[in-house]
Amino acid sequence: MDFHGYRVDGVHRTIATPQGRLIRLEPKAFDLLLYFAQHPEETLSREQLIADVWGGKFVTDDAVMVAVYALRQAFDDDSRAPRFIETIRGRGYRWIAKESVAPLTPAISAPSGARGHRVFTIAAAMLIATGFAALVWAVLRPSRPMPSMKRAAELVRANARGVFFSERTTRRDLEQARDEFRDAIRIDDRFAEPHAALAQVCVRLIEIAAPDAKANEAEARREAARAMGLAPELSLSHAALATIQFVLDRDAVAAEHSYRHAIELDPMLPGIRRRYSYLLGARGRFSEAIEQAQNAVELDPTSATALSDLGWSHVIAGQLADAELDYRDAIALDSDNGTMHIALGYCFELEQKPLAAMQEYRRAMQLLAVPDDFIARCDRAFAANGLRGVGEVWIERFSTRKDFPRFLLAFYAARAGHTAQAMDYLREATLRREPGTIWLAVHPAFKSLRDQREFTTFVASSFQTR
Repeated sequence: MDFHGYRVDGVHRTIATPQGRLIRLEPKAFDLLLYFAQHPEETLSREQLIADVWGGKFVTDDAVMVAVYALRQAFDDDSRAPRFIETIRGRGYRWIAKESVAPLTPAISAPSGARGHRVFTIAAAMLIATGFAALVWAVLRPSRPMPSMKRAAELVRANARGVFFSERTTRRDLEQARDEFRDAIRIDDRFAEPHAALAQVCVRLIEIAAPDAKANEAEARREAARAMGLAPELSLSHAALATIQFVLDRDAVAAEHSYRHAIELDPMLPGIRRRYSYLLGARGRFSEAIEQAQNAVELDPTSATALSDLGWSHVIAGQLADAELDYRDAIALDSDNGTMHIALGYCFELEQKPLAAMQEYRRAMQLLAVPDDFIARCDRAFAANGLRGVGEVWIERFSTRKDFPRFLLAFYAARAGHTAQAMDYLREATLRREPGTIWLAVHPAFKSLRDQREFTTFVASSFQTR
């Protein structure tokens, strides 16, 4: 097969470039190439590719992403102006290269210098993405015996399941992810990846106000330090450190340095770019935040979470039409995710579409198993006083709960037009150093409070380090 002067040899499983160089891909990347070539112009979802190319094995989403990256590198393809593989937003990938009628036959030479190093880098990335880095690391650590194949398989599976659940947004899923990463560490604690991932999940549990915040913080700091000690040049180690610096330490300068270093070490991990987009957005650097969030979507186009994060970047930048599109695409991929319906509802609210907003909020409450009688109360409040009334119902329900985030109560109060009450709740949230206060300077809900002197004090203190 010949595509734009690149000759694909299915027998010897090589690619000959127009310049006469020979490229040998990692086996699964070449399998993916053949599958693409057999399905030209078809939009292929990540699930379909995992089922047909990986045989339905429980692999991480990164496996497909990195295989696609390997092919783009081999064909010198640009995801922004593709000639071979087109990313279909929210749906998957499509092979768009036309097979030449009269194939070329360039001379073939062995890979040289930088090209050979490039192919080796791609193969190494594939190794990490498919979960077998644990086996390689074990071989390189002769001080302890390599785990049995059964134990190694259990470790890889636990880590993969942790990655899967960590992509979700509910407390139950994040706690499941935490348990899976803990299991991977119990099997063998020498591998940095589960430690780094566990640190990230613990911080996310703090962000959603899960119980035992102090215990989660202690575990996050311990696991991030462990990851750095095991693999100081691993991208995920620096990303875990960055998240702690950003959310827990409120040190934006140090966090940005760590995020940027993590991306330099491995630019193909969408989760790191998403977290970096949070920092940029919270600091009011909207165009940079959108760029990082868009990069994450391009790297993982079938991730509902990546699309939702891009939507938030568009919301705080005031680009509501784009945000609505992002959230709709995210829900198309994960229609049972209540938090994404809340996000779309808030987008509608900002667009002055209260009825559409309430429909999304109602759907979210149903998905999140909110009692029917409380949903009925919200319906009555909306009929009487619109979204302002719904906010008042939520304040009434949760204001007496000491563990409920004061930042959210401030959000409801501000939306209901209760300025003094919103300021009282923000005062508490700031004293508690609740993660939501990171967004004070840019959150649309608090736009009406920005001319108040005390509010500017809250904003300034939100990024004061300990």
